[in-house]
Amino acid sequence: MRLDILRDIHASVDRSIAEGITFADFEKELEPLLRKKGWWGGELGSRRRLRIIFDTNLRMSYAKGRWDMIERQAANAPYLMYDAVNDSRTRPEHLAWDRIVLPWDDPWWQTHYPPNGWRCRCSVIQLSERELEEFGLKPSGGPPAGSGQTRPWLNKVTGETIDVPVGIDPGFGHNVGRLNLGRDAADRLVAKIDAADETLARAAVGNPWRTAMFRRFLGGASDGDWPVATLDPAARAAIGAKSRTVRLSAATAAKQGRHHAELTSSDYARVQRVLDEGDLFDLGRGRLSGFLEVDGQLWRVVVKRTGDRSETYLSTLHMARPRDVAAARRRSKRVDREGN
Repeated sequence: MRLDILRDIHASVDRSIAEGITFADFEKELEPLLRKKGWWGGELGSRRRLRIIFDTNLRMSYAKGRWDMIERQAANAPYLMYDAVNDSRTRPEHLAWDRIVLPWDDPWWQTHYPPNGWRCRCSVIQLSERELEEFGLKPSGGPPAGSGQTRPWLNKVTGETIDVPVGIDPGFGHNVGRLNLGRDAADRLVAKIDAADETLARAAVGNPWRTAMFRRFLGGASDGDWPVATLDPAARAAIGAKSRTVRLSAATAAKQGRHHAELTSSDYARVQRVLDEGDLFDLGRGRLSGFLEVDGQLWRVVVKRTGDRSETYLSTLHMARPRDVAAARRRSKRVDREGN
């Protein structure tokens, strides 16, 4: 999927979850945008596909929140019962798992915590010892027979064949409650940005400060990382970074909020501008500092790569003083953008 389209859908899904909008509103918002970008028609872009995207993301979000509650209540209610919808639409395997009772930390829930497929309506019920007695239930003593079997599945996009649990759709064989969703989403997006051409990569990180999602991220409403800029080849080479994408972590966003409370979400537009137009200095140990005067104010950006060189992060964005630039010139090597 193209990065700009992925961003559009991500923004609408996020707003649907945060504000509780209906599928009709979700479709009304996205369809004209997707038609304009040529992503509409047949199975590629259709009302059916939008419905699946909407339904799956809401179910996953609910399951994540439900698992957080399960962990909080585990001391008093240590059991989970698989609860399938017993009708003609229920998958046979899911029906066979109905009323299975296992401890909440049993390894089986690592792969079989629902939803377990597209439009899967299964859920779990958390139970205490007393509730087991009241309902006449007993722990199952182990996972259901055959539920550990796998089948090969070919990813037609990558050509890779992987083993997936029988009865579970590819991509669903994990416990969404135990994933760091923010981190997982960021990793997927950064991989796309790094693989894209320069123009598309810039578009993918462009203007996040205009979105409610980014403002909530800065306010601590979500975890993970947020792509905020890209590095040009000279900057990447200076610090030996494998990824051109500069991430802002939730921890750094929180630190920025504490130490630079004057910053607004729109100030993060300056990160890309400083990296593109400013004087850059190699600070050593995989760190890069940049300075640029914007509208009469000097700004400083510092980025650093991880020890394995695979990721690059924004360390700080703040207003600077001329003496900070002078110090950088004395102590650090200026990055040569001209190849001299």
